[in-house]
Amino acid sequence: MSKAYTAYTGTFITQSGKNRTMTFIKNEDIPSSVIGEGSRQQVNGTEIVYDINRGGFRTFNWNTVQGYVTHRKIDFSFENTQSQR
Repeated sequence: MSKAYTAYTGTFITQSGKNRTMTFIKNEDIPSSVIGEGSRQQVNGTEIVYDINRGGFRTFNWNTVQGYVTHRKIDFSFENTQSQR
């Protein structure tokens, strides 16, 4: 069943120095049944997020954001994700 989430889109510089644009759901909005309680913290400006386009958890680096991070409401379901616990 899908639910309304806020999806963010932003570009940041990866550790390898490349620009990466990602559309994601912030970890604070991800149900605990999907992410677990121990993985919700930000560390040194990076955040574990759910990358909608790649269908899995990734790290978004807020320290190297290029331009603006935008947001919009989407309907999304975590039911068929492989990352579910």
